[in-house]
Amino acid sequence: MYWIHAFFVGSQLFMKPRTNYTKSGEFNIAYQVVGNGPVDIIYIPGWVSNIDMMWSEPRLAAFLSRLSLFSRLILFDKRGTGLSDRTDEYSTMEERMEDIHAVMNATHSEKAFLFSHSEGGSVSLLFSLNYPEKTLGVMGFGIFAKRRYSEDYPWAPTDEEREVSNKLIEENWAHGNLDELRDLVPSLAHDSGFMDWFASYLRSGASPKAALLLHKQCTHIDVTDILGSIQVPTLLLFRKEDEEIKVDEGRYIVERVPNSKLVEFSGRDHLFWTGDTYPVLAEMEEFVTGIRPNRTQFQKNNPSGKKDGIDLEKVMSENFLYNLKVEEFAKLCGKSLSAFKRDFKDIYNTSPSRWIKTKRLEHAKKLLIETNLNINQICYDCGFINTSHFIKSFKKQYHRPPLQFRSNTLNT
Repeated sequence: MYWIHAFFVGSQLFMKPRTNYTKSGEFNIAYQVVGNGPVDIIYIPGWVSNIDMMWSEPRLAAFLSRLSLFSRLILFDKRGTGLSDRTDEYSTMEERMEDIHAVMNATHSEKAFLFSHSEGGSVSLLFSLNYPEKTLGVMGFGIFAKRRYSEDYPWAPTDEEREVSNKLIEENWAHGNLDELRDLVPSLAHDSGFMDWFASYLRSGASPKAALLLHKQCTHIDVTDILGSIQVPTLLLFRKEDEEIKVDEGRYIVERVPNSKLVEFSGRDHLFWTGDTYPVLAEMEEFVTGIRPNRTQFQKNNPSGKKDGIDLEKVMSENFLYNLKVEEFAKLCGKSLSAFKRDFKDIYNTSPSRWIKTKRLEHAKKLLIETNLNINQICYDCGFINTSHFIKSFKKQYHRPPLQFRSNTLNT
């Protein structure tokens, strides 16, 4: 798998992975794979999502990157949201499970932990019941068992409350002026930059019509009857003062799911990647690996933390395909631009730009011989952003344009 874009947010570097598609019935489902750890984690998002936009929010990117340190993390947008195909009808839970199946098949994932948030929790629990052989465990942050008020489940909204929310979505989705959004993340409610991103993220995840359809669809979710039959290990993560999904809902679930554990954290945010994320990630890492990082180790290994004693040769060999400027490679190595160029010259006896271009063309040559990728795919996978420039550079290096090189090489 190749990364197609890398970017800095402040002093932090995050890589946005390549987006792929697979078919679930007639629907194209967008997915990404991050990391290559020994165990798979599939992230099942809540109401709406956009897997490309996730990487533009540094807190979320850091959280996901941390998960990929000990797993192979698989992300996807369910049908009707984000980069996946839209639908004008309610998606059934069976169809939602088909989407998970399709992504697992596309990524050759035989078994996985399911990490779900909010609305994604119900389908995770149902999937684990129907496919225990494919489910290593369920991790749910702020999830619920149903989303319609009843006397035995009084924390869900009433029909009248849902109608108010539906009207707000219809009237305010375009500009994101929803007080309910601030209620989801009180710790950042007054951060206009974050709230602007959050509103944009939701709009990129669903159109007004799609958002309303998905919001109404939640009313039909009810997995209360199946909780006692779930057998896979289940970890429930809740913030005690979350106003969107009450911690009492987590207590309701843990009382009924046999092999389950509830961990309650201080805080009010419904978003798992905001606030103090160490205890959340520590619980998840221990649940998956059996080893709990202490806070010092966590900060030392945090993808967003500062890196000391960085090996320049290792950085270049692992990152030359990324679409970065020389200044950004220097930053990756923790060096000033002048120091980076000086050290690079001492090691490689050439300039960074020439070395990077040569390495990318060598990789392109390898792909031409060993794969059936077309020229555009090879161009972008090798870090070039302009096909004509790639072809010109390849011809100058190997005296033939790429297609002719491939044809002559395979026919000799």
